[in-house]
Amino acid sequence: MIMRNVPVLIIILASIALGAAGLFLLPAKEADARRTVTTEQAAADAGAVVLPTDPRLRIEPK
Repeated sequence: MIMRNVPVLIIILASIALGAAGLFLLPAKEADARRTVTTEQAAADAGAVVLPTDPRLRIEPK
């Protein structure tokens, strides 16, 4: 009965090992976190334009 569970155990352990190796081997996204980008720069990179919001009305409608 234990011999029937060995392939399943091997698959589970291999999945855990590959997941752990992926955490250590894949490059981190630290370069983006250190780069300071303004909203206008990010919008320009995406091909958009940042427009100012409309000013508040002096008298609000009911």
